[in-house]
Amino acid sequence: MPPKVMNQTERGTRLDSEVLATILARHDAFLAGRPGGKRAMLKFHDLSELDLSGRRLGDADLTGASLVRSTLRQTDFSGATLFGADLTRADLAQARLVRADLRGVRMCDARLLNCDLTRADLREGQLMAAVAGELRPTTDSGRSLLNSVSLAGARLAEAKLSNAFMRQADLRDADLRGSVLVRADLTKADLTGCNLQGANLSHANLSGARLQGAVLTGAQLHDTRLEGTDLAGALVDDADCDRADVRAARRLRTLEEVGATVAQILAQHRLFVDSIGRKGARADLSGIDMTAFDLREVDLNAALLRGTVLRRALLSGARLAMADISLADAREVDLRDADLRGAMLSRATLTGAAMAGVRAGPMPIRGARPWPADFTSARLMKAVLRGADLQAARLSRADLSGADLSGADLTEASLREAIIEGITLDGAVVARSDFTEAIGLDAALWGACDFSQVRVEGGPFGATPKSPP
Repeated sequence: MPPKVMNQTERGTRLDSEVLATILARHDAFLAGRPGGKRAMLKFHDLSELDLSGRRLGDADLTGASLVRSTLRQTDFSGATLFGADLTRADLAQARLVRADLRGVRMCDARLLNCDLTRADLREGQLMAAVAGELRPTTDSGRSLLNSVSLAGARLAEAKLSNAFMRQADLRDADLRGSVLVRADLTKADLTGCNLQGANLSHANLSGARLQGAVLTGAQLHDTRLEGTDLAGALVDDADCDRADVRAARRLRTLEEVGATVAQILAQHRLFVDSIGRKGARADLSGIDMTAFDLREVDLNAALLRGTVLRRALLSGARLAMADISLADAREVDLRDADLRGAMLSRATLTGAAMAGVRAGPMPIRGARPWPADFTSARLMKAVLRGADLQAARLSRADLSGADLSGADLTEASLREAIIEGITLDGAVVARSDFTEAIGLDAALWGACDFSQVRVEGGPFGATPKSPP
């Protein structure tokens, strides 16, 4: 009697491991255009709890398939059909789902960290099945279910997410530019640092969602629910908020609400610093609109400026060591020669900032290790950082596109996964810095400075992926 190659489970057809391996091998050949290749047809198959990490499943048909709790790290599903598939609790970290058909998919509690879902279709879709001669839906709802899904850092540009359930989803730093989220339910979702430029959020529910430092430039917010939404540090330039109650969202504070003038706050802060905290009060300017304020050479060491609007503000020579400037909108700010040692600038927007000669190295701490300046996920596009001290600075996932770092000191700095396309590094010092998975690192930069002691691709210092030109 021949061995059983398949059996029926409550989740679908379960194949013998050797049969599945053959199907996957033929699909590889199909993608490569080799003889004997055949597209994988795995409709309604039970692939749950399998490890298919790194597999090439582009253009495969996985309609209605069960991939519950499967490990799919770095798996390529580009162009695949996953209509109505169940990916509950699956691990899809760094997977590729470009242009994939994910209509009606279930992804509750799935992990999609740094996943690429560019132009993926996640709209509602309903699978039907014949029951007693009648067509009936196979699930209660045809809406894509992504509740509590982890999509931090995922690429979802131009994705179709209309009507998707994404309650409490983790979308921190995700790229949702141009995506369609009409009527999507994002209640209490975390969209901190998310890029929603040009996205359509009409009629979406963002009640209680966190959009701190998010980019909503040019987004459509027609009738969008924003009750209790946190928009601290969010960029809402040119957003269409027709009939959206932006006032119901938490955004900016006024000095009237603070109950003091800037001069009074700075005077109390000066007492606080001079008395080592025994007198006065630490300056808290968080979430206040300080556009174009003149704060040159002001002492704001250890001050709180979280989510503060500092557009075109004058802060040259200011003392901001150990200050919290995270999530700040500091576009075109003047920070030349400012002291930013140990400062927190994570997810701050510093596009076009003048930062030549800035001191952003580590802050010495008595009895402890020096505290580095933190620019994690900051936006520094076209910023001028000529001659800046960035020793040991944390620049992981920062966007430095077109930035000028000529003559800057980046010794032991971390630029892991940073975007450095079009960057200028002429004469910069990059000894023992980490450029692992940096986007835009190529041979064109080799002649700008000495890369002999740089770490790339997670390897040892000096193990560059290409030889100098």
